[in-house]
Amino acid sequence: MHRRTSKDTPRRLSIRTAVSAALATVTLAATATAATAQGADRSPSPAPHGPSTQQVEYFTEPGGHPRHTTVPASPPLSPAEKTAIAGDGDVTSIVQNGPVGTKLDVVFVGDGYTAAQQEDFHADVRAKWAKMSAVEPYASYAGLFNVWAVDAVSHESGVSGDPTQDVVRDTALDSAFFCDGTERLLCVDTGKVESYAAKAPAADLVVVLGNSTKYGGAGYNDVSSQVGYDGIATASSDNDRSDQIAVHETGHSLGKLADEYAYGESGTYSGPEPAEANLTTLSADQMTAQRQKWYRWIGQESPDGGAVGAFEGGGYYEYGLNRPTDNSIMRTLGREFNLPGRASA
Repeated sequence: MHRRTSKDTPRRLSIRTAVSAALATVTLAATATAATAQGADRSPSPAPHGPSTQQVEYFTEPGGHPRHTTVPASPPLSPAEKTAIAGDGDVTSIVQNGPVGTKLDVVFVGDGYTAAQQEDFHADVRAKWAKMSAVEPYASYAGLFNVWAVDAVSHESGVSGDPTQDVVRDTALDSAFFCDGTERLLCVDTGKVESYAAKAPAADLVVVLGNSTKYGGAGYNDVSSQVGYDGIATASSDNDRSDQIAVHETGHSLGKLADEYAYGESGTYSGPEPAEANLTTLSADQMTAQRQKWYRWIGQESPDGGAVGAFEGGGYYEYGLNRPTDNSIMRTLGREFNLPGRASA
């Protein structure tokens, strides 16, 4: 293992642009490049004033629709916490496919692993990434990714709330089930995550692995890190179904895809055309006539089942918004990305 800090990391353009361009040349998907994010300053310091709450997405059961809630925002780091983090955080290269700046860099940070368990954490990262990268389109573009593991040494093994709500463990990132009273919601201190993620050479996607066999996780989709990544996914290290949570979250953070389920909003959507590539106010005929959104794939068989069309319901509304297929992974865990989603993810 070797230690890196953010001072070793040059400013760079976001690799998402390069990855999306590579996907576009293969898929001829105009929406893939439109959904890319621009580069960001890789300062490891969080903004001094943030929101009082954070929106999170959680998953009550394998194969179920996700849900949303808000939880209290993580407090600013204390001087003692900053000092402890500064002295921790060895970085290990797990997958190296090319220089930083030419690849998309995935950073795993472990929680609930003691100093003696860091090799276990590295093994868990390799196993989790193997499952995540077996999902299309990541399987076809495996050579576009670098993967890093950042060690966060915890005083105790495991995470809070496992197996029951009364269990409290002293961990580096404060991972805890039963977050805000929801058993399967695995929350973390996002400020601590950012400080550890900044130690990697680059971070386009961050996944926190909690040392647990319990099913659960979370998606922090409204986190805009000054390090450069958008969003944080949390997942149990040793639950064989939790990787689907991380895959779903990559659809948001990398592909800029919207959720395709109806939840949390009543009535009919009446707003403007969504920016996301997998939601539209248009019908299939209108998309075809106007050459908009996923018109290229309409009528084609999609890997998540059925033909691509315009299926009503998505973006948390039951009416007024259409999604490309009946039931992709952006609607239900355990599914595949649909054809438009694969072009953007």
